[in-house]
Amino acid sequence: MILAVITGSTSDEYVAATASRLAKQMKFPVNLLYVIEVDRNYPIDMEIPQDTEKGEKTLSQMEKVVSKFKVRSKGEILQARFSGSAIISQSENIEAKLIVLEYKEQNSNNLYDNIYRYVAGNAKCDVIMCANSDKSD
Repeated sequence: MILAVITGSTSDEYVAATASRLAKQMKFPVNLLYVIEVDRNYPIDMEIPQDTEKGEKTLSQMEKVVSKFKVRSKGEILQARFSGSAIISQSENIEAKLIVLEYKEQNSNNLYDNIYRYVAGNAKCDVIMCANSDKSD
């Protein structure tokens, strides 16, 4: 299983296509993951309709990208306090062999701003980071 982290950014299509190419080559399905970060002021299971709608729409679009590669996929939305820990947890739950996510450098020492760094440092599988040359995000 390959875990592709989808965020709603312009890099999503690149992440989904990269995961799909590798999945086709490795003969693995793709798990598309969209994480909704819930502020600590709210219950973790609180429904956030606009974020859920955005996640569903984004996953639907990325499932179309994956289907072009004739690779099986499954989209999931998780709610968490921190995306990094949700990604690691999901990768372990599905026994992912590979995580594909967007590389987005933040000028911050705050761990919560640098999800890619957290994932790379805590994953029990290989991690591939995609850097999109489109700087509009």
